[in-house]
Amino acid sequence: MAETADVVVIGGGSTGTSIAWQLANMGAGKVVLVERRGLAAQATGVTAGIVRTHYTHETLARMALRARQIFENFDDEVGGDAGFRQTGFLALLGPNDVDTVAANVTMHRSLGIDTFILSPDEIREIEPRLALFDIGAAAWEPESGYADPVRTTLSFANAARRHGADLRIGVGAERLVADESGITGVETNVGSLSTRSVIVANGFSSRGLVAPLGIELPLTPIRHAVAFMQRAAHFGKSHPIISDRVLGSYYRPREDGHTMVGKTAPHDGDEDPDADAWPAPRPEFLQTVAERYRRRFPNQGAPVVNSATSGLYDCSPDLQPLLGAVPDVPGLHLAAGLSGHGFKLSPVFSQMLAEQLLTGHSTQFDITLFSPARFIQEQRIVPQHAYSVSTL
Repeated sequence: MAETADVVVIGGGSTGTSIAWQLANMGAGKVVLVERRGLAAQATGVTAGIVRTHYTHETLARMALRARQIFENFDDEVGGDAGFRQTGFLALLGPNDVDTVAANVTMHRSLGIDTFILSPDEIREIEPRLALFDIGAAAWEPESGYADPVRTTLSFANAARRHGADLRIGVGAERLVADESGITGVETNVGSLSTRSVIVANGFSSRGLVAPLGIELPLTPIRHAVAFMQRAAHFGKSHPIISDRVLGSYYRPREDGHTMVGKTAPHDGDEDPDADAWPAPRPEFLQTVAERYRRRFPNQGAPVVNSATSGLYDCSPDLQPLLGAVPDVPGLHLAAGLSGHGFKLSPVFSQMLAEQLLTGHSTQFDITLFSPARFIQEQRIVPQHAYSVSTL
């Protein structure tokens, strides 16, 4: 007979491990997490780990604020260390977005987020090395920063284990089993698990897992690369996180003298359905982001790219997650389509999912906004104050 679990979580990234922790902490019974490759072994492991609250939709901004508060107080909230560093977050926008930046900052401040519109002189006070060409407006979040994605995931996993969850590394989900009543189990590479509840949090691979059940997830796999630039010896102290939505890149400092540089637009990458591949970033990508970094930080001189890597975004049509119960298959729940911002919101996504699974609804935030059925129902999530450039 197959082994029985109350809930099976598929995926060992920041979202999957956080879900397992929340479920175990809420008393969900026997929670089993299966992960084929390793904790944080896929997209989570290569994320920049930026933790900020600058969103163009009120609910997402509220969720991001709560998530940042968890990262700031991680040991008290979760236990362990997320490696959170408060650097400040600076968003640079062009002249066409001056009014939109003002509207978003006003909205953020009404939610209790500490954020400000900056003049050019105020930008120079925060980061005097920036070249300010083509900038129409800037928003500053002094309390934002970044966390370590691997340490965060391991801490979620350890918290899940402390509350009784069973994390099985090297065990991969091969097939979801269902009948007319809904989910009945999961077949893995080492045997079967009988369960009435499954949460699929496996990135773009989630699409292939649910497809045999007649569920077609509208996900586009976009390969995103990141380069590690060696800051020059004369560069000086580290800089804040900068989302340069004029040039289309972000610059996230590291403590080892490097800056991580990637692209801000979620669809600005190569479509690549191979979730298991780790292709090296193309030379033209490295040349492009190095030139953007040099133009924004001219005192850097010619940037030195010491290394680079890539990960896969599972982009939904509105770049927001497919989160919650799948109406057509009772017992099936999704945390997919995270579109590049799953890490920073994982502590909140997980609570929403766990609450819905156990009680039928979420408390702090409305999970129905992210319903996997919303595209069939033509209810895409629309920002209140959208920028003229594609960005999260």
